[in-house]
Amino acid sequence: MSRHATTVTRARRRRSELVAIAAGVTAAVVLALSFSGTLSVFTQAFVHGTNTVSTSTIRIVETAADGSPGVCTTAADGTASCTDPDLYGGGSLRPGESSTTQTISFANTGTATPTGFRLTGGPCTTAPTSGSDLCSQLVVKMTWRGADVLPASTTPAFLAANAITLPNPPAAGERFPLTVQVSLPGGATAPTSGVTLSQSLTFTFSA
Repeated sequence: MSRHATTVTRARRRRSELVAIAAGVTAAVVLALSFSGTLSVFTQAFVHGTNTVSTSTIRIVETAADGSPGVCTTAADGTASCTDPDLYGGGSLRPGESSTTQTISFANTGTATPTGFRLTGGPCTTAPTSGSDLCSQLVVKMTWRGADVLPASTTPAFLAANAITLPNPPAAGERFPLTVQVSLPGGATAPTSGVTLSQSLTFTFSA
């Protein structure tokens, strides 16, 4: 064989080897692209760019029976101190008599229904103090949404010692009346004569 023919054959073999190597590299790349999950070309991202949440509010307003604003002063912490009406009537009673019914309304001007509605009574005091028996003889009746919400024969002394959970607070946009009446039983004892009783009542709504 001539020297020229040998050189041509070797060159052809080298080209064939290079083609085979290139084909192998291409196949490896194709396999890598097929089976690798880490290449960015196969990565998907789901972006939620704006996500917000708000809190609801309860805002209870005490009004007079006709819906007009009540006489209340609201402090910075949201507590409202109301001076009118006097829920116990402010009058004088004889045994067997009841006070004039006092009516207020609670309106929910917020965005949520309270989960809690509670009544607590402050200390019951009398003047003179010797008439303190009146705290355990006067009977308090309270009506909310047309139903009695206090235990039978509830007294100021009982309210001072026990918190009362009231049912069905007003939902957003609702307004309902609450009435209070006190009575002095016919069998009230003499130490209650000529006595003035005082007690605060606190209505608490919670979210």
